[in-house]
Amino acid sequence: HVSHVRGGGGVGSVAKNMQLQGLRAVLETADDWSFNVFDLEREADGMPLQVLTWNVMVKHNLIEEFNLDHVRLVNFLRTIENGHSPDNPYHNATHVADVVQSMHCLLTRGGLSRFAGRIETLAGLLAAVLHDYEHRGLNNDFLIKSQDDWAIGSNDKSPNENHHLSAGFRVLLQPENNFIHRMPQAQQLQLRKLIIDMILATDMAEHMAIVSRLKTDLQKRIENPDDVLGDEITDSLRSLVMQGAIKMADIGHLYAVRDVHVKWSERLEEEMWKQGDVEKDRSMKVSFLMDRDKPGVTKSQPGFIDFVVRPLFETWVACFPECKILMDRINDNYAYWKSKETSNESPRPTSSAASSST
Repeated sequence: HVSHVRGGGGVGSVAKNMQLQGLRAVLETADDWSFNVFDLEREADGMPLQVLTWNVMVKHNLIEEFNLDHVRLVNFLRTIENGHSPDNPYHNATHVADVVQSMHCLLTRGGLSRFAGRIETLAGLLAAVLHDYEHRGLNNDFLIKSQDDWAIGSNDKSPNENHHLSAGFRVLLQPENNFIHRMPQAQQLQLRKLIIDMILATDMAEHMAIVSRLKTDLQKRIENPDDVLGDEITDSLRSLVMQGAIKMADIGHLYAVRDVHVKWSERLEEEMWKQGDVEKDRSMKVSFLMDRDKPGVTKSQPGFIDFVVRPLFETWVACFPECKILMDRINDNYAYWKSKETSNESPRPTSSAASSST
């Protein structure tokens, strides 16, 4: 859904046509688990989040179904994309576009249709769009310890996530950006509640609690032959499934093809080291894995996968067998990091250079 180039000939017009052909080719892969967001970053002319989000919202027929305001949706997406700092190696607009694409795949290919109706689908994609709005490349622990304004404003409860939400909704409520103004008020409030639940769930401090709820409230019910979920799926269960989905999507680089996964891991390592540099400048204790003079996050991926990722993905796959391919992909990437441990090599010779070139 990229607009056609009209008008005169000449080299500029041919080049533009070729660029759009490249972009169309990338967008045709947006329905695949093996989507490469760095191809989108290259082809989207600095607008990966806007281009991809519009594309998947059209695919889901959400703009027409919810009578969304086209012009205001474009304004909203542009404003949100511009609220992501290109100085962040990891938490930037390309990461957000990647999460939107992962959410799209979970909704279309991940077996969620029993739990995700139309409003959940819209909420899922919009929560993905907003989930890191204005991220500064600093984690919650840092914001709390430094008594940052975001921590003061949230009383130390998920300062990043609370800011992404409140700042994102302020953008939406600007008249020129409010693309949901024609939706009934009750539906707008339902959408808002789902988005709040989902984005707050992306705080990793909530990780084990959400995995535990997925096990007890979802997995046990699905596996119990006497428990027929039927049409009696509660709003809270639908919300829980969507919270799980955005958590899966948020760490979706773990099931990306290896080159993409390694590149994201290096970018995350560089961003964490940049926080460590700030901590050193402020004479704060340097956080775990954030000292660039010591091994970083690329040296600890197997542990992260074993203790954080596996409990979520194994529970999820038990509930949604359509997602088994994701666990297989994670195991492949896990084997790669384990092989690096045994050979004691760094993943790439140009690790930090590759990480910081965003």
